[in-house]
Amino acid sequence: MSASNPRGLAPLSPAAKLSLVGEILRTYVIVRWRMRGNDIRAMVAQLRGDAEVARHSDRPLARRLARAVSRTLRLLPTDSRCLSRALVLDTLLTRRSLQSVVVIAARAEPDFVAHAWVEHDGIPVLPAGSAGYQRLIDL
Repeated sequence: MSASNPRGLAPLSPAAKLSLVGEILRTYVIVRWRMRGNDIRAMVAQLRGDAEVARHSDRPLARRLARAVSRTLRLLPTDSRCLSRALVLDTLLTRRSLQSVVVIAARAEPDFVAHAWVEHDGIPVLPAGSAGYQRLIDL
């Protein structure tokens, strides 16, 4: 890592940024279409694909993709809640053979609230739930 690039990744060119935004938007459409079902495990398996590929670690790239997903989807006038963002990011990480876990959690107090995020190497790359969340499912 250099002082000018603390994340250890080369800056993306404008064309590469545009390509990544396009990939995020296409993936979002697929995720939203697949979310019409009610089996979250089957949906995640479909989004990840059938092939079991050795998945590796690349925290700087995982964080870059998480930031790109968050920035892109927050601009949409459609539903881009935490589950949608988590599934889009998980799909992008899987395409790059990066390790990821989609975490779905909930808390009951003071009001019931559910939250989803993605972890890479056990570290949240999308904002994790604050204190009081109980993990329900790791996918």
